[in-house]
This record gives sequence, C-alpha cells and structure tokens, in this order.
Amino acid sequence: MACAPGALRDIPLFAAVSAATLQAVAAATTVRHYRRNMFVFAEGEPAESFHFVMDGRVRVFRDTPGGHEQTLQVLECGGLLAVVCFLDGRPYPASAQTVVESSVGSIRNADLARLAQQHGDLAWTLLQQLAGRLVWAQGRIYDLALRSATGRVVSALLQFAREQGNKDALGRFTVDLPLTHRELGQITGVSRETVTRTLGQLRETGAICWTDGGLLVVDPGKLGDWLQV
Repeated sequence: MACAPGALRDIPLFAAVSAATLQAVAAATTVRHYRRNMFVFAEGEPAESFHFVMDGRVRVFRDTPGGHEQTLQVLECGGLLAVVCFLDGRPYPASAQTVVESSVGSIRNADLARLAQQHGDLAWTLLQQLAGRLVWAQGRIYDLALRSATGRVVSALLQFAREQGNKDALGRFTVDLPLTHRELGQITGVSRETVTRTLGQLRETGAICWTDGGLLVVDPGKLGDWLQV
C-alpha cells in the first residue's frame, strides 16, 4: 500500500528531512503489513530494496552451519533493514522475520539512489545512519573481544534500555525486552544458562527487576557497575 508522508516522521532516518524530500520519499515507499513470524526477506535472496520498521518488531538472524538460527538484532519502529545492501548490491546477508504483527516500509534500491542524488538532506541523513551502524558494530566487537560474559550481557541490556526503553524521573528505564534468554545469549556470545544466571544476579542486587506486566526495569547506575565484572 502507499505511504503518507506524515507516517515517515517517526522514522529517525526521515525525521529531519525537508517536507519536499519527505513527499518524494513517501511516493517511492511501499508499506506492507506482516503477520507474526512472516519473513520480510530471507538470507541469500537478491537485495532489491531497503526496508525500515514502521510498527511492530522484526528479528534479524542468520542460519549457522549446524542448522540453527543465530539472532543478530531485534528492531522496532525506526529500525533499518538491509541498508548496507543498498550500497554494495550484495544479497541479503541475513534473514528478517516479524516477532509480532508488523508494518514495514520498503524503497527499491534504484529509487533510493535516485532520491539521495536529488535530495542532499536525505543523502546526509543516510550517511549519519551508516555512521551509527559502524559505531554499533565497533561496540559489538569490543564487547565480544574484551568484556567478560557478564559484561556482554549487561552491555546488551543497557543498549536495549537506552534505545527502546522509557526513562522515568529516577533515571531508570522500563523496556519490553524482545529477546528470550537463548536469543540474548546468541547476541552476546554466551550460553543461555549464563544469561539466566547473570539476570538472576542482577535482580538480586537491584540492578534490574520485572513489573507485574512482564516489563523489565533497568537501573543504569547499578547496572553500569557490572560492566567491569
């Protein structure tokens, strides 16, 4: 279905572009609605389009040689999918599957290239998003290489809290953690048992807790003390 310009303002990539640019982007965008567990694209398919999450939650994962799925990211509103493929033309390096009912915007790579050439503000914000992805990747490399298993889990919790949580007056974040213990372990490179044990230790010290509704409450100050463990 077609996309209204106003629906794009909640997407960080388009939040600061001009009204004219937003109108042009909306005209090139197709919005698709997916039920839970539907694929947006599969690893190895030709990457013909760039995608972004407009509503819901999408899991990005790769298949391991042993036939298992390794979760790489879970993205919510504003999350970008296959942005690197837009630049290098490679097939999708991973699969994207909805976790809940979701809406995803798509722009054909050829159209996005044309829009970036015609609208300098869009080209600039694309560069900013790519820079952010590079910083994120560097952080992942640092965590995997230098942090302990506990530190990697803590770092991931802090990232989810700051990116997807709601901050209260006390500085704590409340977040609907979109991962199982197994998936959090895949992202951080530790076993499911280590994740479960670490979350138990964090809960005992008051660094995290759960509400009656199942939401995770994170205290960044107390959680930060665990980064060096």
